[in-house]
Amino acid sequence: MFDSVVAWYGMLPVGARGAVTLAVGLLVAWIAFRVAVRLVKGLVRSIVAAVLAFLLATVPGNLILHDAYAQLRERASMSAVM
Repeated sequence: MFDSVVAWYGMLPVGARGAVTLAVGLLVAWIAFRVAVRLVKGLVRSIVAAVLAFLLATVPGNLILHDAYAQLRERASMSAVM
């Protein structure tokens, strides 16, 4: 099969060889571009998910600790006044 394709390609005129090479190159480039776009989309989605998970995991904990620290500070200032 491969030998027959090579023989067919070799018998083509120079202009036709260039056209076939260009068409195959465009097809391969288009496929590579589509794969790259899918990889980049997946990477962006993964980054967004990681950032959201980080924010969801840390912000509530930070708010709870901040609230507890504020209450502790308020109690300390109240006991110092008395």
